[in-house]
Amino acid sequence: MIDSSSFTVGFVSSPHPHAPMHIKTLDGLTEVEEVHLCGLEGEDLEAMAMKSSKVRSQTSSLEKLLGLSHLDALVVSVRNDLCCTVLDAALESGLPVLFEKPGATHASDLRRVAQKAELNKVPMGAMYTNRWSPEMKDVCESVKGGGLGKVMAVESRMVTSQVRYRDPKHWLFSKEFAGSGILSWLACHHIDLLCYLLGEPIVEVSAMVASNNPETVEVEDTAMVTVRFESGVLGTVHAGYHLAGSAAGYAGGSYDAFLGLRGVKGYISMPWATHDSFEMYSEAEGWESDCLRQLNYDIPESLAYGGKAGEEFVLDFLRACRTGSTIPAPIDAAVHVLDVIEAALESSVTGRTVMVTV
Repeated sequence: MIDSSSFTVGFVSSPHPHAPMHIKTLDGLTEVEEVHLCGLEGEDLEAMAMKSSKVRSQTSSLEKLLGLSHLDALVVSVRNDLCCTVLDAALESGLPVLFEKPGATHASDLRRVAQKAELNKVPMGAMYTNRWSPEMKDVCESVKGGGLGKVMAVESRMVTSQVRYRDPKHWLFSKEFAGSGILSWLACHHIDLLCYLLGEPIVEVSAMVASNNPETVEVEDTAMVTVRFESGVLGTVHAGYHLAGSAAGYAGGSYDAFLGLRGVKGYISMPWATHDSFEMYSEAEGWESDCLRQLNYDIPESLAYGGKAGEEFVLDFLRACRTGSTIPAPIDAAVHVLDVIEAALESSVTGRTVMVTV
């Protein structure tokens, strides 16, 4: 008998760069007692099962997995074009799902799932684990607490290793299977974070995208996006597969990432090389004696997706599903990110600013 404080999780995966990390996340959570695997599109179930001592069953049939009566939730890490099919099946079974971002190749497909999930009161969330990092929680608290005053502008950079260090034939570079390129693979994290930190959606997008790597791919590998938030805050999102001198593959990729927020009373500057520090200047009350501060964090090592923060994110999702509390990154947030990405792609084609409906 599984006690009420533990969870039994179904893990659905297809060949995906993050799937091994997600199974490690579940393996590292003491509250997760059992994991039941479902592999799609030729997923190597034996190899996946070896990554966790908690695996109790394996199947290539989604129907068989969903037939298990004692599952508490699903964690889904599949190819973008497959995700909504899995979410639809989970909805029919009434199972909560935490799914790999972006969640679909088209915003309309994920929006349909979100509407159905709301109607049937089935919790669904996206794996935007960066929200739960300790430094990001402090940034969010500082912004909401008025530490920056009125925010005027934000900026984001998410640049990683060039296509040549990866596999140009990988599904991530296929329009059919991925939907889009660097925007839905990496920039999506910063788009979500900026909306989360400001507590408001993006309503207007102007962008230029391109495929500038020598290797031929079907999706954008470079994106320069300008956005306007609902309150009038302006922002930029720069993303690309641009860095030379990187290790091969996805796990060893190099990164040049940055988040910046500029307000009337202060600013936050966050280089993302190690995710363990940021600089904040504030003229708000309580900062008079030390306006400029460097905040440092001791981040424990973890094999989980998103590290220790990723473990907490998944656990908080599972607990929220059981208690009915707010989940960390609801499906509606993922829909909005896809809306912004599609607006950016449309803007690049038309040369016009695109409005985003919220």
